[in-house]
Amino acid sequence: MEKLRKQIRESFFNPILHFLPLILFLVIDDFWGMSVAWKISFPIALILLVYVYYVYPRIFTWHLIFTVVYLLVSATANLASLLPVAFINSEIIYELVLIIFLLVFILFRKKIQKNIQGVISDLIPMSNNFNELFLVVWIFFFVLLFYVLGFITFQLLDKEVIAYQHMLQYVYVSVILFLIVCELLRVYIIRSKLLREEWWPIVNPQGKIIGSIQHLTSLKDENKYMHPVVRILFIDKGMVLLKKNLANDSESPDLWDTTISKHVKMGETIEKCVEKTTAENFLLDNFKYMYLSNYTIDARNERQYAFLFVSCQQIEYNLNPTFSEQTKWWTQNQIEDNLSEGIFTENFMIEFDLLQRSGLLETGKCKCNCKLREAIYSQPSLIRKEHMN
Repeated sequence: MEKLRKQIRESFFNPILHFLPLILFLVIDDFWGMSVAWKISFPIALILLVYVYYVYPRIFTWHLIFTVVYLLVSATANLASLLPVAFINSEIIYELVLIIFLLVFILFRKKIQKNIQGVISDLIPMSNNFNELFLVVWIFFFVLLFYVLGFITFQLLDKEVIAYQHMLQYVYVSVILFLIVCELLRVYIIRSKLLREEWWPIVNPQGKIIGSIQHLTSLKDENKYMHPVVRILFIDKGMVLLKKNLANDSESPDLWDTTISKHVKMGETIEKCVEKTTAENFLLDNFKYMYLSNYTIDARNERQYAFLFVSCQQIEYNLNPTFSEQTKWWTQNQIEDNLSEGIFTENFMIEFDLLQRSGLLETGKCKCNCKLREAIYSQPSLIRKEHMN
C-alpha cells in the first residue's frame, strides 16, 4: 500500500513545491528587498532539492529543472535591477522577469513537455504532473500580469498614489497565498480519492511493471495497456468447473470462461490476489493451487498478461450466490465437442489447450502449492513479488 501511495504522490506531485522558491523570492523581494529574498529562498530551494532527491528520486530531474529556473529568474531580476530606475521600476522587476519565463513555458509547452519526458523515468505517468504544472503556470501568469498592469497604471495616473500601490501589493500577495493554500488542499483531496480507487499495474510483454493506471481510465483509453491477471482452473475427476459470463459483461458476454479471473491490483502480490479472490468467491481458506503457465492475449479493451493456476482441491465448493447459478462442471469430451461453437472465451480455449498438454485432466491430480514460488519467481520474464509490494 505504501508503494501505491508513493506512486500516486509521484504521479500527482504538487506543483507548488516546484514554484515555492520562486514565490518566496517574489514575496520577500516586494517587502524586504532582493538581498533578504536570496538569503531565505536559496536555502529553501536546496532543502527542497535534497527532499525530492531522497523521497522522490524518480522525479528528481523534473524538480531540478525548476530549481534551475528559479536561479535563472532570480539572477536575471538581479541584473535587471542594475538598470536605470527610469527604464524599469525596481518594485516590479522580479514580476516582469517571471512573466517572461512563464510566457515561454506557455508558448513552448509541447516542446518542453517532450524534452522533459525524455529524461523522466517511464515508471512515472507524467500526464497529471504536466497538466497540474501548466494549470499553475497559467494562474500565476495572469495574477502577475494583472498586478504589473495595475501597478503601472497607478504610477502613470498619479505619482502620489503610493498608498494605493501598497494596497495593491498586499492584495496581490494575499491572492498568491490564497492560491497556494487552495492548490495544496486540492491536490491532497485528489490524492485521497485516487487512493480509494482501483489501480492496475501496466506491464510490458516480458511481464515487467512499467507504470500504473486507474482501471476505468485504462478500459476507456484508446491505447490498449497490458495488465497482469490471475486465472484459476478448478479440475475434479477429469472435469473442469466453468462459469457463464453475464449478458452485460464488458469483455465476453454470455460466454463460458474459467471460474476465476481477476486483475492484480497495484501493490498486490500474485499470491495475495489468488487467495483474496478465492476467499471472496468460494469462501475458501488455506486454498491450495498450482502455477501452470502464463500467456498474453489481446482482449476487447486491454491486453492481458495472464497467470494460469490449477486447483484439484477435493472439497465441496461453496460458490458465491452472485454467480453460483452460472457455473457448471464440464467433461473433457463436452468441451472438445463445443470448441468450435463459439461458446467459450478466447482465454479459456488457450487455457484448455495448456491444461490438456499438462496431463492433469487424465490424472486428476496436481501438487498444489509445491512449486508455485519457484515456478513463478525463477523466470525473469514474470512479475516478481517485490514489484507487486
